[in-house]
Amino acid sequence: MKLNKKGFTLIELLAVVVIMLAISMMAITSISAAIERNKEKQNNAKKRVLESYAELYYQEHKNSLSVSGCITIDTLYSKGVASDSEIEDANGDKFTGGIKYTNGTNFQYKTSC
Repeated sequence: MKLNKKGFTLIELLAVVVIMLAISMMAITSISAAIERNKEKQNNAKKRVLESYAELYYQEHKNSLSVSGCITIDTLYSKGVASDSEIEDANGDKFTGGIKYTNGTNFQYKTSC
């Protein structure tokens, strides 16, 4: 009786599946980390845009604002300076706080204002 020796054994197929699972887990971890880094970069860019908007808002309303203070994100939104997408972070949550300024310069985003 002659046995057919073509094909793979169950053990060989199982080994290939395990190796493929290990490779895919490493790839998923790497991709997840890259996504988080990009979200952080996007949030930082949006904060810089909000700081620029606050500076423009200050220049237009400096007579009614104090020399040092804070312009809230809600103020920028309600006055039509910033749009919905600009006040939301990469996860879709709204930024809180506002932009602190000193002497009409040095505009910086802070979580509490």
